[in-house]
Amino acid sequence: MFHRRSARQRVRTSAYRRFRDLLSRLYGTRLQKSQSVYFVTINGNRFKRIILRDSYLASEIERNLESFGSSDHFPALVARYEHEIWVEYIEGSRVEAADETIVGQIADLYAEVYARASRRVPIADAPFLPRIQRDVQFLERVGVLSRTAGRDLDAAAERLAPDSVWVGFDYTDPVLKNFVIASDDGRICAIDVESLVSDQLVGTGFAKACTRWMEPHRKAFLERLRRPSVPDFSEYAPFVELSFLATYTKLMFLEKKWRNVDPARFDRFRVE
Repeated sequence: MFHRRSARQRVRTSAYRRFRDLLSRLYGTRLQKSQSVYFVTINGNRFKRIILRDSYLASEIERNLESFGSSDHFPALVARYEHEIWVEYIEGSRVEAADETIVGQIADLYAEVYARASRRVPIADAPFLPRIQRDVQFLERVGVLSRTAGRDLDAAAERLAPDSVWVGFDYTDPVLKNFVIASDDGRICAIDVESLVSDQLVGTGFAKACTRWMEPHRKAFLERLRRPSVPDFSEYAPFVELSFLATYTKLMFLEKKWRNVDPARFDRFRVE
């Protein structure tokens, strides 16, 4: 017989941060996420509850998670209700440092992501080259890049662009804290479900990881990723990395995360 159970809910962010973010939204110009995240316990079971600002975003997350419904690399979807997403809470320990084993596990996760419904698209039919040029132009206008650097990077984007690119799913925020080693079987899980997105330039997640922690493991990661079912973007990886860096730097500027706004990161693309 069913018995009603009380639910306990705990908000993820501190009261100070919530107050600071509210003031910033009301009076500032800094871009920031408007979602709220809670951890809910019902009858001894834990869930992650994500409240977004509109149902479209929630529907996208639902659709993307359902595309990987049989995967053990992502939290299982529990429910979507209007602008809310509920997923299973993954019990385990956060990844704190990358070693050979962790890099291999993350590469296996990305192999699954990149192999799912990827398609080859002519560069002329994709938005990525114009997007690089738009982002570089913005960074030049706001003073992050010099006019000379902007011209060089526009030329580099044209030079590095392949005839076609792979487009599909990616996990776009692969900072180590967004991976958990599950306590039940040791598998690695990507827990930031909002970062599982479709219609991306395949390799974008790899490019971000290289700016944060993966650079010493770049070769090992790409070798582990190489398999017949996985799109091979390594032949034009510099184009993917420039695409990511231009968008990322623009976003960091608009979010006022100044330590991540580093024009020197573009220097390697300016040399032919």
